[in-house]
Amino acid sequence: MLPVVSLRDVSRDDVDRIGWWLEDEAVSSKWFGHYACGDPVHRGYEPRHMLEASEGEWGTAFNDSTRLIYSIYAENGDHIGEGQILLDGKGSAELSLLIGRKDRWHHGYGTSAVILLLEKIFKDLRLQRAWVSVPTDNSPATGLFEKFGFRLEATRDICKRPDGTSFTTNIMAADASRYAVPSRKEPEARVSPVITVTGLSGSGSDVVATGVARKMGGRLVYDEIADLLRRRLGCSEGEIDWLETRYRSFWHRLLSSMMVPMDWSSAYDAGYHHLMLNPNVDYDLFGEHITKKQYLDGLAGVVKTLAAEGDVVLHGHASHLFVPAGEVSLNVFVSASPEFRAERMTALRGSDLVETAKWLEKEDGGQRNTFRNLFDTDILDMGAYDLSVNLDRVSFDTAAQIIVGAVRELVAAGPEAAVKPVRETVATS
Repeated sequence: MLPVVSLRDVSRDDVDRIGWWLEDEAVSSKWFGHYACGDPVHRGYEPRHMLEASEGEWGTAFNDSTRLIYSIYAENGDHIGEGQILLDGKGSAELSLLIGRKDRWHHGYGTSAVILLLEKIFKDLRLQRAWVSVPTDNSPATGLFEKFGFRLEATRDICKRPDGTSFTTNIMAADASRYAVPSRKEPEARVSPVITVTGLSGSGSDVVATGVARKMGGRLVYDEIADLLRRRLGCSEGEIDWLETRYRSFWHRLLSSMMVPMDWSSAYDAGYHHLMLNPNVDYDLFGEHITKKQYLDGLAGVVKTLAAEGDVVLHGHASHLFVPAGEVSLNVFVSASPEFRAERMTALRGSDLVETAKWLEKEDGGQRNTFRNLFDTDILDMGAYDLSVNLDRVSFDTAAQIIVGAVRELVAAGPEAAVKPVRETVATS
């Protein structure tokens, strides 16, 4: 699994570490965009000079709208590198990256950072092309960008080293349509599918997802999605629950808008913007709540990161809405009648059938409201799925076999067909 990283504003302590890292030739030679020989060169600013720079000069360097500079931090709070996006004003951007902590090399940190930087280029900035300049002897970096759809466009001799050899870089580029499509040019390349499984409460979609992962030899991801989202947003589990709960019904959002400032919570999106502060409430205790946009962007990033690994089965969390279009994927909906679900949950919970049926009805309403209000869609919209199986008619194991069979046929059809699955519904009733 790829490690979790975050992009932060650059601090003076970060700049100090950058300067020390670049003193190590093994590190500076891996800096994408290292355009000179001899002394280590840093793009955009000179680290040692910026340590003593005035606030005005600092702002000029780090608030430049054409050069976006980010510090890269690991999940445990360690500063591990820097990434830059240089806009050319013509719809393209150059990406540069440095992982300065050598103990973090070859552990996926560069991959995670590239995912975030490319998200900013293609999603946030809506640019059409990204390119990198990679030293020709940096084969791990070359392989990394090939996986993201980058292709070699040119090779340049940048300068002569003191020993007479040339410092040469490869110019690699990808456009927005190719982003996130792994390189499958070679016939022997292995296709790694992404499967999402969705279902209403009590349907047994979790059992089916587990069976699919076991039969495919892949990894099942469920609770981990929420954990990765929490870490990606830098918030608590309670804040995630707060937002999701507020989107389960109109009344929750209406009450929220009366209790806390509208830009603190999901109440802002309810359409009702009356604000009535309670003088007896200490709003500082609420902290800074996440917004709907932050939640959706974070969830999309988590799913994209998991999908990049391949051979993964994602259960729930509306993951079928966020799988990148270029991935080999199959989105599955597991259906079951209210009677089937009520009987199953009654047996599992040891509860009364009538009470369980009422509980499921309430859960269905909340789940559908969450999809409508938070994801702007309907969980029962079959147009969002490639495959539907009905557990009233087939067993859990048979359902898993149907899904695995569909995935294998998809993969066997070849890479080009695999990334554009044909949507269909299996008639099991």
